[in-house]
Amino acid sequence: MRPRPLILIAAPDGLHPAFARLTADPRYETLVVRTGESALRALYEYRPDGLILSLRLPGLDPWEVLSRVRDMSDLPIAVVDRTYRVTDAARALEAGADDYLTPELSSRLYVPLLRARLRRAADAPPGAESVIEDGLLTLDPGTHEAVLSGHRLDLTPIEFALLVALARHPGQVLSADRLLRMVWDVPVGSDASRVKYTVLRLRRKIAGTTGAPAPIETVRGVGYRYPPAAGPQRPGRD
Repeated sequence: MRPRPLILIAAPDGLHPAFARLTADPRYETLVVRTGESALRALYEYRPDGLILSLRLPGLDPWEVLSRVRDMSDLPIAVVDRTYRVTDAARALEAGADDYLTPELSSRLYVPLLRARLRRAADAPPGAESVIEDGLLTLDPGTHEAVLSGHRLDLTPIEFALLVALARHPGQVLSADRLLRMVWDVPVGSDASRVKYTVLRLRRKIAGTTGAPAPIETVRGVGYRYPPAAGPQRPGRD
């Protein structure tokens, strides 16, 4: 295991001053590449713990880079650009990015957001959190194992964390703001679209694996809810 997390920064020169703050942070190792092709090579060679991906990256199309990285890896991905575009934000989040960052966000928040993402993606020691079992769904935070109706789910860390947050509050409607705090560890007022698109990806993945609709209900204008299982509830074990 590396003594410090390695962050791969795939961006042209001078995209954002926050990169200088990140490369100077002694808590992280950073590797900067300038093209899409070099980003993929570095991913294979160095196995970084997080990726910052610029939409201005020359060479191989950055959208293709995002797709390939997400297909092969669950590492945290922050997509960055010079200007905020709703269509790009939606596309990035739906494609599997965990964050969409632009200069409208203070550079002082870049490193804390990435640090929060790495905390969520880090492997938890077995037994660190209680296992959730309700007769339908089993979630083991220690092993990152998710089983629904006998089907093993292949979830990214953020999808797993979202399902855990919902399943720990069966029948309770959780707002997007609350889920942002619980799962993404970011303040109220952050971009709630990341919740919407993570729920969308999670639903698609569950339906594709189980052949049945995902047990995640939308309460319009309020938030999302995991309905209590029909069977008897079993308390999580330590």
